[in-house]
Amino acid sequence: MTGKRVQPLGAMVAAVCAVFLGMASLLAPTAASRLERMFADVALLAGQGWIMTGTGQADPTIGNYMDLVRDYFLQPATPWFAGQATYPDYTLNGLITPEQFCPIVCQPLPVPRLNFADSLAHGVANLEDAIRPQLEAGDNVTVFGFSQSSVVATLAMHNLIAEAPGGEYDPENLNFVLIGAPNNPIGGMLTRLSFPDGFDGNMQHIPFLGIPVGIDSTPTVPFATDVYSTEYDGWAVFPQNPLNLLAVINALVGIPAVHNAYFDENLANAIDLGSIGNTNYFMLPEQLPILGPLYGLGDVGKLVGDALAPILKTVIDWSYGNPGAPDAGITVNGLDPIGAAGAWAVTATGQLSEDTGSLGFMLRMDPLQMLAGLQYAGAQSLISIGNYLGELAGVGPLPDSHIDTLLAGYNLTIELDQALLTGWHNLASEWNLLDVLGPDAIFNGAPLISAQPLLDLVGVGFSLLNLLDISL
Repeated sequence: MTGKRVQPLGAMVAAVCAVFLGMASLLAPTAASRLERMFADVALLAGQGWIMTGTGQADPTIGNYMDLVRDYFLQPATPWFAGQATYPDYTLNGLITPEQFCPIVCQPLPVPRLNFADSLAHGVANLEDAIRPQLEAGDNVTVFGFSQSSVVATLAMHNLIAEAPGGEYDPENLNFVLIGAPNNPIGGMLTRLSFPDGFDGNMQHIPFLGIPVGIDSTPTVPFATDVYSTEYDGWAVFPQNPLNLLAVINALVGIPAVHNAYFDENLANAIDLGSIGNTNYFMLPEQLPILGPLYGLGDVGKLVGDALAPILKTVIDWSYGNPGAPDAGITVNGLDPIGAAGAWAVTATGQLSEDTGSLGFMLRMDPLQMLAGLQYAGAQSLISIGNYLGELAGVGPLPDSHIDTLLAGYNLTIELDQALLTGWHNLASEWNLLDVLGPDAIFNGAPLISAQPLLDLVGVGFSLLNLLDISL
């Protein structure tokens, strides 16, 4: 993603347009008509931003929430990182949505109590009532969603896509900025838990709670969308492999630990994962939530945490389809590897994988890169311990020569893997077999065995219990 999206000219230009349109009535009919058309085109650039909140707060204008959204995501004084899309001239509006999750999170009486499904339905209606007239008028519109309201935005996107061709809006006029999105296509919890429809043909729900578990992931086209996720936020970044219990526990701990950590200067460290369709993905790096209590024990806890973190992180990242080697991959067609390892799936050449939505087992990762990930983790653990002991002894951190020695095995494995990948890619390309037998077709971070049959079986149980709930 490069540069800023098309922006409106603001209220001042609109006022100038109004003055000139008034003058146009004094001109000759032909000249007046041309002038009116010219300024009508300018008026179409007027932009509106609609800001929604997360579960538990219906009104975004309460407190400083609107200011946080403005300063971090929509209208920062300067972009927090290169390539951040901003909307400096948009008029920002707060949009009230229920944001309930009853019986767990409800609004105080006399506000009606809504389960998650009903809360979403009301939210979608509110959002569409706000944006459809503006889209039909040709205005630029940006929607900001956080957590539950990002699901609201996702449902509204699907509704707009379902419009008949030639509908009364232009998709290029609509942008979305979503943070902490449970329907994140590359790892959201609701994307991973994709159940089939119930016996009645309606979307599947968790029995007795009204939690929908069949919502399609956020569409990657046709709307320009930026998806921000904090690493190990269980709602937005859930493991692919549910058998990696360490990763599952870490993600669940991450819900209370980091799900609300988006409005933070850590945004400046956002990792650009790349794009799928019209959607850009950014990851905010975060330490492992399961080590949080350990880091709270002072210097000793930090030493132990820093020593354990690299190997634990590597094993946890494997459950996302990431081998854990930050320097893995090769440049293909001018695209460099991401250059970092974390809670997202990558292909053998180091690009964001597009095939890793649902749960599964035996994730397809380059074995040499997995070995390199272990080597890197081991070296980082030793470096952390060495730096701590050096500081304790008053001699400072490890010198670069020692660090280079510790990373020698890792670097050798990476070089070998890159040489093999280059030859493999070139050979498959020569035979026009990249899509079938190329390195990215074989090692793409996706499951070798899908968990969908298991989800379908659980869905049958949900349907039976939901029928019982209706009968009660």
